[in-house]
Amino acid sequence: MGDEEAATLDGQFFEYAKFLDNKRDGTTITLYRSDFWMRQAKILEDRKLTMTETGILFNKFSKTELNFDEWLEFLSDLCLLKDLDEEKTKETLTNCGLPGMVPVVVPQYRDFFLTYKPKEKLAF
Repeated sequence: MGDEEAATLDGQFFEYAKFLDNKRDGTTITLYRSDFWMRQAKILEDRKLTMTETGILFNKFSKTELNFDEWLEFLSDLCLLKDLDEEKTKETLTNCGLPGMVPVVVPQYRDFFLTYKPKEKLAF
């Protein structure tokens, strides 16, 4: 049991960068995989932080994939924008487990309509 290596942020980056495509080399991560990682770590949860906000910050780099250093800069910008503790956020991302270990629901546009309530039926 004591033979497991401690998780590192760059090791997690590598694993999530390869998630769902083993042909990837793990040196760059896409926005989808980054968002999936943040969802699994319960940082991205649509109340405090949304996929739109991560997308806007990700697109600041004008790339479809970021390397580890660029992704760290993206994470720093995100923590600054949303008033999150950067060290705690990094720790949470490091310790959230390997990709797919915990079920993650990535909401789809149509999911909104499954929970829709007319304005007059909302409880205030």
